Amino acid sequence: MQRVPAQLLDLSSESIVSTAGGATITSWNLAATALYGWQPGEALGRSLAQLVGEYPPEALESVIARGLWEGHIERRRRDRSTCTVRVRLARAEDDEWMEVSSVVEAAHPAEVALAASEYRYRNLFGAVAASFWELDFSGVGAMLRQLREQGVTDLPGHLRANPALVRAMMRASRIVDTNDRSIEMFGPGTKRDLIATPLDQYWPESSTREFTESILSAIGGRSRHVAETRMRARDGREFDALFTVSFLPGTVGNGTLLVGFTDISDRVQATRQLGEASTRRKMLMDVPTIALSELAAPDVRGVFQRLREAGVTDLHAYIDAHPDFVDKVVASLRFTAVNDATVRLFGARSAEDLIGRPLTGIVQPGCEVMRRSIEGSFARELVFQSEIRMFRLDGTPVDTLFCRVSNPDPNSAEVLVAQIDISEQVRAREEIDRMRQEAAHASRIALLGQLAASIVHEISQPVTAIAMHAAAAERLAKAPVPPVEKLSKITGQIGQNALRVGEIIQRIRSLAANREIPMVQLSIADIVAETRMLLRQELTEKGVQVTVIRDAVLPDICGDRIQLQQVLANLMVNAIQAMDSAPRRDRRITMALRASDDLVSVEVADTGPGLSAAFHAEPFQTFRTTKPDGLGIGLTICRSIAEAHGGRLEVRDRVPGPGAAFTLVLPAAGSER
Repeated sequence: MQRVPAQLLDLSSESIVSTAGGATITSWNLAATALYGWQPGEALGRSLAQLVGEYPPEALESVIARGLWEGHIERRRRDRSTCTVRVRLARAEDDEWMEVSSVVEAAHPAEVALAASEYRYRNLFGAVAASFWELDFSGVGAMLRQLREQGVTDLPGHLRANPALVRAMMRASRIVDTNDRSIEMFGPGTKRDLIATPLDQYWPESSTREFTESILSAIGGRSRHVAETRMRARDGREFDALFTVSFLPGTVGNGTLLVGFTDISDRVQATRQLGEASTRRKMLMDVPTIALSELAAPDVRGVFQRLREAGVTDLHAYIDAHPDFVDKVVASLRFTAVNDATVRLFGARSAEDLIGRPLTGIVQPGCEVMRRSIEGSFARELVFQSEIRMFRLDGTPVDTLFCRVSNPDPNSAEVLVAQIDISEQVRAREEIDRMRQEAAHASRIALLGQLAASIVHEISQPVTAIAMHAAAAERLAKAPVPPVEKLSKITGQIGQNALRVGEIIQRIRSLAANREIPMVQLSIADIVAETRMLLRQELTEKGVQVTVIRDAVLPDICGDRIQLQQVLANLMVNAIQAMDSAPRRDRRITMALRASDDLVSVEVADTGPGLSAAFHAEPFQTFRTTKPDGLGIGLTICRSIAEAHGGRLEVRDRVPGPGAAFTLVLPAAGSER
């Protein structure tokens, strides 16, 4: 059989592999590479059985007897995964066997890969005609792991100081696939020629630094890396390119990376000659709905350079030691260009009121958002976005969505800032918080209503004692010789009972008050003890035994004491009411205080009948209640309070049952949760 040229086989979208008698691989097209992972140069001359798996006995028998076989086979891939392929196998006269195979899926693998690539590239390049590469980056990941095992802790410094190592990482990366634009940009040659060329041949020595920074972006967990660089075609021609890498979750060091190149040679030349970049920025300034401004800080670039030369790598720690650094940088930032939307945003009469003006007074001193933006600039992050509160020229505050885009040119001292006025959205959030606070207040008042009888009983005891002691004191005082010692003891007891009444009233007033929420450091054990004290009479009357178990070490939490008491009181009251039908001897509440992974939890478990399937389906459904006088908002309010504290409220059946268990989970004070 006349051998088909490899270039023709590459035109097929299906895997085509030929072997000598079904054993040694003699041809391997690009679709086979896409399906199994091995490049043609790696597959040719190897045993097909050892590479991807053997043919089943029935296939061998059919090919030997009839020259044909068709069926499904389980195959191995380069990444050690397996796939089921549909194989059509034929034998020629010269005993050369040829198979055509495709994976058994609803869509062809090439179509699946193309759809995924189009989705990923769309976010990176939009409609720009660009060269797309898929790189196998696993070799770089292995080298990085080896460096860590060798004790290298400063990977950025190590890689920047060892360009030869970075060139080796280039050679460890393989091109898996490219598009037609890549052939035009990096040719001459075919797609097979481009893939077979080692990666470092496309990168001039002068561009090693940009490749190094892309690796550091991957190590730093950034989602993408964008830079201008010089690239080399296969014929030695060099050109300017915009180099973009997308680091999808789970791909760095373990799979393929998406890389794009846009030829910007014409743009770079035009920019140098005609100042095209300034023209484009002026056009951007005409956008009417977004406040766009250019800020310049020529001194900051020099400050950053001196800090790097002094060995400063962690600007966050440096600012902690020099807290006035942020305000100094803000004072050096000055408007150089603004559009009409920026003039309106800051209440200026015209652009002249802003141009040349520093941000001092517009940004509050020690602004945390500006600090994070400055730290991002020092780390060469091109884009930063956050909400920020600034001040108009008349001093009134304005909340904006703030986006800072740095110039990719390290020699540029200009940044572009885009802002959108979100004052109305911020006010709406504040109104929602206020309504949530009022709902919590209503829930507390409802809780007090449920506890009214117990509160009256608890107050009546010390009041009755005061009356009895007062009557006794009156009788003793009328005696011919009043017993001073007894009178002193009785008046002391009157004072103690009065203090007890005052404490009870203070607890009730605190629970009923509607006030701002102070977030302070608290002991969860103290809050549990105070809540038990609040419900002491209710627990006694219902015959409920409370057991508290706790870890030896419980970190403090940060929150509002009264709201957290409200949550625990609601959970305990629900537990008490759930056990109304249980014998008094079986009415038990277990409160477990635990600490784990920067979290503190309080579980309230009862011995009631447990939770229904409908409750499990929607445990926090509003206005659902089984109580005649219930509002149906208690648990909803409890969950809102938990979430406002950065925590959550969990619901489950008690184990062992029967019964229910509700767990309040909160972050420990000082944790980053």
